[in-house]
Amino acid sequence: MNRKHILAVLSSLPLLACLFACTSDNEESKAEEEMLNVEREVAFAATETSWSVKLTADCAWEVTSVENSGWDDFSVSPKSGKGNSVLVISSEANHTSEDRVATFIIQTKGGLKQKVTVHQSESGADLSINNQLFDFDDKEGTQTLTVKCNTNWEILGLTGYDWLEIGQTSGGAGEFEIPIKVKEIFDDAERAALFVVSAGSLGDNTFDVMVTQSGKPQISLALSTYALPVVAAGGTQTITVTCDGAWSAAVPASMGWVSISPTSGVGNGEITVTCDANTSIQERLTVLTVSAGTQRPQRGDVVITQSPN
Repeated sequence: MNRKHILAVLSSLPLLACLFACTSDNEESKAEEEMLNVEREVAFAATETSWSVKLTADCAWEVTSVENSGWDDFSVSPKSGKGNSVLVISSEANHTSEDRVATFIIQTKGGLKQKVTVHQSESGADLSINNQLFDFDDKEGTQTLTVKCNTNWEILGLTGYDWLEIGQTSGGAGEFEIPIKVKEIFDDAERAALFVVSAGSLGDNTFDVMVTQSGKPQISLALSTYALPVVAAGGTQTITVTCDGAWSAAVPASMGWVSISPTSGVGNGEITVTCDANTSIQERLTVLTVSAGTQRPQRGDVVITQSPN
């Protein structure tokens, strides 16, 4: 390198140093001009699933460096913003017997940083289940609920579900394979049951479990006759119902001269129609209605006519 080049390089060094110093000074100055304030320590109970944290700022900011090892369902929202905001920390309930800790950093473009530490307290028991939703078709069926726990547990809220059978409703420490059985459904409307698996001395560790069963795709309904003539003296006749679901039958309450039995059934069956004697000189008439299904209703009307005296 010749003497002129060396002199040129040496002469530029002070200028470069000045530029770097100015850049550093500008960043520090920018950071000093920004304002950022957020709660540094956040703690919530094992059963809580969200927490709001107030953030005060006069500049743009973003959430960085989220550390949530062992806490996979931890999240912070929003991830960025400008000015004042409210951060929402979300999580599932803590079903373990250990505290959970996560951290994240709020950082501005000027370089301001604030670290937030989040604690979620331990539960009263280690409890886990294999599934919170069990879905069945319209046929009779069985699936398995697996419960793992380190202490006593129980299933609550099973009252009123005569179509649902749970093989075991309480237990101690260990792993349990529990059959969930549903009966065949005879309606076309879906039905559902909700129960709770609970553990811990305070019942502070729970899972909601939903069981759903689809209704029949389409219920078929047919009657042996749709016209029933009756003599003036009255009497009893039978109508055959052909159906693959639940059905109901009715005549108007105002028609006291005719009665039916039964008024409901499941599958194929018979309806007995009994008419009193007609003592008047006028013919009388009513309609027996048989219905099946709620989502896609099926209906059959039987016109009953009785001769005059």
